[in-house]
Amino acid sequence: MARRPQQRFTEDDFETLEGRASKTEQKKAVQRMAALGEQLAELNPKQIQKLPVEERLIDALLDVRSITSHEARRRQFLRIGKLLRNEDESVILSYLTPQQGAKKTAQLQRWVERMIIQGDPVIKEFMKAHNAAEHHPIRQHILRIQRDITKQVPAEELAESKLKLFNYIQQVALISDN
Repeated sequence: MARRPQQRFTEDDFETLEGRASKTEQKKAVQRMAALGEQLAELNPKQIQKLPVEERLIDALLDVRSITSHEARRRQFLRIGKLLRNEDESVILSYLTPQQGAKKTAQLQRWVERMIIQGDPVIKEFMKAHNAAEHHPIRQHILRIQRDITKQVPAEELAESKLKLFNYIQQVALISDN
């Protein structure tokens, strides 16, 4: 059998893959969104109706209350997680944040700032405190922020990168608190 010629990869090849999540990360993101869906389902029906999301998501959240089978509930929460991917994370988290309170939000903001400045030791400390946290996504967000700082990108882009990290940290904290 003939050997295939060895393919050489260029720096551009890696640049195109840099922001892309692996299949494992995508699956974990779906599980994280399903866990957020479980928290949204715990809201009372009036609060669910007021959510600024698609009608299909509101219907799915209301339907899950009537499902008693464990497996059916699990599948429904996965469906809710998929529907949540189309929504703005910040809006959803703003409805769940009152459960955490202002003190917890300020504490999470301090975690984010410490992670950006100090790196891995703080990430490991955060992971010990929050069992749902994963090292790789946090590290990717921080590397992106640090790269933005060194490239001196506009303040809006840097703020957006920091918001993505904060949203992830907030999701992890919400899931870990339960």
